[in-house]
Amino acid sequence: MSVDVDVIVAKFPLFKDYEQKGRFFTVVGLLFSRQITLSKAAELLNMDRDEFSVILKNMGLEYSYLTENEAEKELKAAKTLTSRLK
Repeated sequence: MSVDVDVIVAKFPLFKDYEQKGRFFTVVGLLFSRQITLSKAAELLNMDRDEFSVILKNMGLEYSYLTENEAEKELKAAKTLTSRLK
């Protein structure tokens, strides 16, 4: 079964222009491969960071600056700090 990427991109509802759609997918790929930051991705798409984050969320794409291991360390540090402040 052959998938025509051009057809899929053309049907993507977020942008009207094919070039904008292609740029969006390229930027999202760069973001998720950690080549650029969320802020840079939004800038490349001429959006503010919050607007871009909402679009990602609405698409079911979760993005974090932290790896899973880093997130666990941050959570542990936050819990330790919270318990010390009590």
